[in-house]
Amino acid sequence: MKTEKIFLRVTKYEKQQLIEEAVRRDMNQSELIRSFIAKLPEPNKKPS
Repeated sequence: MKTEKIFLRVTKYEKQQLIEEAVRRDMNQSELIRSFIAKLPEPNKKPS
């Protein structure tokens, strides 16, 4: 699996929410965001 970067614009308040939730779950911010993304439905597979 290829890793890709995503740049996300958030407010200071949202950033603090992210930090505190990551600390509460004992994970880093990237892991927390990946866990949120993992809850999304599978994308449709389109032929190349």
